[in-house]
Amino acid sequence: MNKTLILSSGFFAGEDYYVSRFLDRGVLTAHSLRPQPHRLMRAARRLHFRAGLPMKSVWFEPWDDLVDEADLVLVSASNLSVPATLYIRSRWPGKRIVAWYWNPSGPGTDPGILPPDVCESWSFDRGDCKKFGLSYNTTYSFRDIADFRSEDDTDFLFVGTNKGRARFLSLLAEELREHGFSFRFRVNGLSRAEISSYPLLEPIDPIPYEEILRLTGQARAVVELPQAGQTGLSLRPIEAFMMGKKILSFSDAISSEVFYDPSRVLILDRPDIGRIDEFMRTESLPAGQEALDHYDFDQWIRRFG
Repeated sequence: MNKTLILSSGFFAGEDYYVSRFLDRGVLTAHSLRPQPHRLMRAARRLHFRAGLPMKSVWFEPWDDLVDEADLVLVSASNLSVPATLYIRSRWPGKRIVAWYWNPSGPGTDPGILPPDVCESWSFDRGDCKKFGLSYNTTYSFRDIADFRSEDDTDFLFVGTNKGRARFLSLLAEELREHGFSFRFRVNGLSRAEISSYPLLEPIDPIPYEEILRLTGQARAVVELPQAGQTGLSLRPIEAFMMGKKILSFSDAISSEVFYDPSRVLILDRPDIGRIDEFMRTESLPAGQEALDHYDFDQWIRRFG
């Protein structure tokens, strides 16, 4: 049986949860870089990488034995993961390596800086696939998260980082409140001015991933509002779908997803309370097992071939 090693970034809030699921499935896992809790050490690492100095491997976790054991090494890709990817290629020239871009291109994530002859490069974002010549795979989650579904205690949920979305979320919140819908819009990264200007938004620090899943399990619908330039599906709609929740999306791209059904997903380009009200009154059709399996990790990893 082929063995896979996933080298994670260490920057994902749900990493502990994901790692435990990888291990349950017999997948090898480690961080590509040693976690650095201190800002000065992170700055020193970045400077070392940018300067092109030797011995970049001092920043890596000790995963050499795991690479030896693996048939496929899948690297959660960003600019910071490039030295680890180049190191693996130089030391194991015959090893299959996949750079998996789990964030859209932007600051800190530039698929163009990784030479195409080093490894395969894949992304969840169709726009980036077209722009950079990457292979496409979906976002994924785990069937296990269905266990977080519970009684609904709010109509609409958004949990995420601001990334320029605060004003739109505030306008949507105002519309929902005026028409009697309940909501929780929990936003990380709000400035003091935004906290003052948008009182309907709930400013938060980063929260544990299992808390996000618990909140999703208690909502009737999840709001999907991609960051500027993103065309790939984020995790929140996948999590909502696997828990049988409705999705209010402000992205046309979701219509091409396997799970798309108008009874489960409403696509808008601006808040339209009439359509939102009708959507929430409509009973969602049950999801088919094939669609649920499509977004599960087991199917996702198989699509790499």
